[in-house]
Amino acid sequence: MSMPTWCKYVLAQYIFLLTCYAGFANESNYHEARALQREGKFNEAIVAYKNYLSKPYDNNDGLPVYTNALMQLMNTYQSKGDPDSCITALKEVFNASKILQKQCLRDFYSVMGYALSRTENMKEAEETMLKALAIPLYEATPERYFRDYAYAASVFYSNPKYQEEVINWCHEALQQASLCKNSSGRQWVTAMLGSAYKRNGKLDKALELFQQSKEEAQERNDVLGQLNSLDKMTDLFLYWDIPEYANLYASEAIQLEKSLTLKNPMVSAQVYINKGSTMHKLGFTDSIPYYVEKARILCDSLPYNSGMVDVNLLNGIYLTEKDGSSLESGIGELELVTAQGTTTNRARAYHQLAQIYLKHKNFSLAETMLDSLYTLLNQGNFPIIIHIDYKHILNHYLKKRDLANVDRYLELMYQHELALKGKQANLNLVDAIVDLQTGKKVQELKIIQLRQTNLHLLLLICIVISAITISFITLLFVNQKKKHKIKIRNADEKLAALVQKLNQSNDEKEMIAQEVNEFLRSRENRQELKTLTPYILKEEGESKFRQCFELLYPLFLHRLREKAPSVTRREELLSMLIALKQDNRKIAELMAIAPRSVLMLRHRFRQKLGMTTENSLENFIDDILNSNFSK
Repeated sequence: MSMPTWCKYVLAQYIFLLTCYAGFANESNYHEARALQREGKFNEAIVAYKNYLSKPYDNNDGLPVYTNALMQLMNTYQSKGDPDSCITALKEVFNASKILQKQCLRDFYSVMGYALSRTENMKEAEETMLKALAIPLYEATPERYFRDYAYAASVFYSNPKYQEEVINWCHEALQQASLCKNSSGRQWVTAMLGSAYKRNGKLDKALELFQQSKEEAQERNDVLGQLNSLDKMTDLFLYWDIPEYANLYASEAIQLEKSLTLKNPMVSAQVYINKGSTMHKLGFTDSIPYYVEKARILCDSLPYNSGMVDVNLLNGIYLTEKDGSSLESGIGELELVTAQGTTTNRARAYHQLAQIYLKHKNFSLAETMLDSLYTLLNQGNFPIIIHIDYKHILNHYLKKRDLANVDRYLELMYQHELALKGKQANLNLVDAIVDLQTGKKVQELKIIQLRQTNLHLLLLICIVISAITISFITLLFVNQKKKHKIKIRNADEKLAALVQKLNQSNDEKEMIAQEVNEFLRSRENRQELKTLTPYILKEEGESKFRQCFELLYPLFLHRLREKAPSVTRREELLSMLIALKQDNRKIAELMAIAPRSVLMLRHRFRQKLGMTTENSLENFIDDILNSNFSK
């Protein structure tokens, strides 16, 4: 008995409505998971994503929604700081989903490859990523192409053999981003491309990209993106050896990190590591342990190369430079880096260890470290450039008359000088500083090249003289021998003059350094700097004033913010001027406000601090200053 037509119609409509409801329910499950993720409820979000991905695939959602759920599942685990559990979860979802095994196989391999790179299994991560790129993308979209190229660049970023591919993948990702409706990851790829250019010596492009990355993050109100860009800028100015500029960006990053509602351990740790590195460059080594400990706590839950390697490197350098009882501990931290760190960090660790062993005249170990350093720096298509104390290395090999090693480190030094030339990009002040530093180093390079030329000439003359002595031939060769003796004498005179000039330069540097140290130790000169500092506020602006104030009291603002977490910028400025013993009239003049406004500002600040009429704001500031020096 056949079913009436009207029954078939009703049944068809019913099935259609059920299908639509199921599709709507599936999509609502996805949006629920996204909401939980944004609220920081990571465990609940993970469960919701797994439930969504484990249900039968519904075409109403579309592949972009389905594959995005897979990526967001991975992102949630990364935000939670649990990369190993992420791998297990992705495998479970893959085994339960036919759509991932067929139409979305490339999507799965791409996400899995990136997730593996967040653990220590880089070999499997690279193999998985190459599998992904070899599979055609089913129902391709610009968003998914962007994801694949961006992930590929990130996975292979630290592999020196793939540096050209990393740059090409970044460009491919940015090209796809221009076609996307939502390109939230564009800022991340822009910063990564800037880092790749920096590493390959194209510093003008790197600076331009970092600035662009920061502006894009600010437009999107993306705090993590801004922190990432600030970290890159800090690192770049540290590489330029301009720590004053680096400190401005590092301090800005510290303040911005405090505003994060959902902390990202990896990003926050890098903020404190960069601040510690800046303090090291500025010579404020007493504050380094504070930033190292802050970063170490954040990195405890992360894979080693996601932060702890930078902590060990910074602390290892700090401890070995202190020498004394901390030397052995510092060497141990650096050895950890050489065993497990990224290529660049391993190279820095080898360089620091080589300097230590040269200083303590353990030449065998020093040369072992230098050989490892040279191999790391030159294993890829592009040489990796880091700051190296070439003078001590070259002097060591010159004393040994090891011309092969002199040649190869001269070549590295030459490449480093070319990179320094590339630093003259945007800022006039940076141009002037870089030109000064480059000029000095080019002069040192010429001196060392002349010394090498003279050594080559000396060896050649010795060989010719030996040949003449053995052969006892013709008067022509006897005359030539006399000419060679004259050349030897001239070469010795030139070499002695160059050595004398180099020693004079070193003596001048030591004298300047001694004068600077005596100036900073002198309470009278320090008082002069304290007197000058308030006028910097009036003449050059608040940013320069804060920079100078931090030179005097590096921990003052940190202590103030501990005691008054809600302190405003104007209240900080008031506190710094009180610390410098400025009266209300002078404070009003420097802050460009009425004297009455100063009294009102003091009154409100006292209320915020919970002070009674018996308490003195000056005593409160003095207590902070005393704790600043006692630490």
